[in-house]
Amino acid sequence: MGYIRGIHLIVLSHGFQGNSYDMRLIKNNISLIYKETMFLCAASNEDLTDGEIPDMGIRLADEVRNHIKEWCPGSSLARLSFIGHSLGGLIIRAALPHLEEYKDKMHLFMTLSSPHLGYMYNSSSIVNAGLWVLKKWKKNTCLTQLTMADSKKLEETVIYKLSKAKVTYEIKSSLTCNREWNGSKL
Repeated sequence: MGYIRGIHLIVLSHGFQGNSYDMRLIKNNISLIYKETMFLCAASNEDLTDGEIPDMGIRLADEVRNHIKEWCPGSSLARLSFIGHSLGGLIIRAALPHLEEYKDKMHLFMTLSSPHLGYMYNSSSIVNAGLWVLKKWKKNTCLTQLTMADSKKLEETVIYKLSKAKVTYEIKSSLTCNREWNGSKL
């Protein structure tokens, strides 16, 4: 693998009810190996993860665009990578269609425990009860979308639409890391 001249920006996106500091450990470990890498620990969705996933994607895309304009002048951006934890992975997927202008810079898309298939079925009645309480009590739109209860028709759910979203460019590397939990995939 040859040396790439220019800035490699890695965008880290936190999960549900998280904040930019949640991704600090990942950032610090990567920066030990890749000292010349620039990081953006996304903050645009802090205190806003109860809302709509597509809106979170737009906010992240705007934050990335603004960061690049401020910190990567001219053509200094060589690579653009994304790492998302949990809901952060879905937020990144929702942001990618809005970042077409960087399609030749896309390098890595990595998600850690992201519910790419939603969270429709779970064998734990305790978890199901907790989700129900959060959706009803806090009027949590995001959890309604994650459980695919935002529409009676599966094809009209946000998770389904996200799976069909058109991204007209390739990302050079993609990695999804999940674990099995209570018999269902997260």
